[in-house]
Parts: sequence; C-alpha cells; structure tokens
Amino acid sequence: MGILKKLIVGFFLLLFIGVAAIFGMQYYYDTAYDKVPVEVKTETVSGDVFYLSHVLEPGKYKITAESEGTVEKITILDENGNVLTESETNSLIYGSSQPFQVRVDYKAPVNVDSYTVSVGIYRLVKK
Repeated sequence: MGILKKLIVGFFLLLFIGVAAIFGMQYYYDTAYDKVPVEVKTETVSGDVFYLSHVLEPGKYKITAESEGTVEKITILDENGNVLTESETNSLIYGSSQPFQVRVDYKAPVNVDSYTVSVGIYRLVKK
C-alpha cells in the first residue's frame, strides 16, 4: 500500500508543479515583455464567423479573442494553411521562427441577430 500512496502523492505533486509553471510563465510574459499591437479589431457580426489574420512575421505574440457568443478556438496556421496548433481558450501566447497566420472561430449566441467579436494580436517585445 505504501507504493500506491507514493504514486498518488507524486502524481498530484507533478500536477501542482505543472499548473504553477503555467501561471509562472504567464506572469513572466506579462511583466517582462511589452505588448505592441499588430492587429486589434472589433466588429458586429451575425451568425458563426471566423477571423483570419495576415501572415505574421516570426516572433513571440499574445493573441486574445472575445465575443458576446463563444470563442470556439484559436488556430495557428503556417503559410500554406496547415494547422500548427490549436487552443480552445480565448488567450494564447505563441512564438515561432517561421511566418504564420492566426484564425479565430466564433460561435453565435442563441436567439441573437447580431453580436460583437474582437481579436487582439500583440507582438511581445522584451522590456
């Protein structure tokens, strides 16, 4: 029974360390980098829509998306349209040594004719 207890404690310890590392990285990027706006847009739309950015230069970026409906996912695409990564959150920090595009998918709220969506793409520059 002792080994099982150690495995369970070890699992939760690793889980705690992982969560702490994620929040620590987020804090580091928020304090050590300036956010330089690349594209910041807000629009009123109807139905399910998506936003596709122009091709961004290599570097570190913070991508945020908001909606009165639902932000389904943020997808990072290469220059040829191939999916590099996806995130089902409304905020993402992404760094690349290759040019890439950002696609944000929005889902309309129920029983609403029009709603507001916004996207912000900021280049992270070391302070």
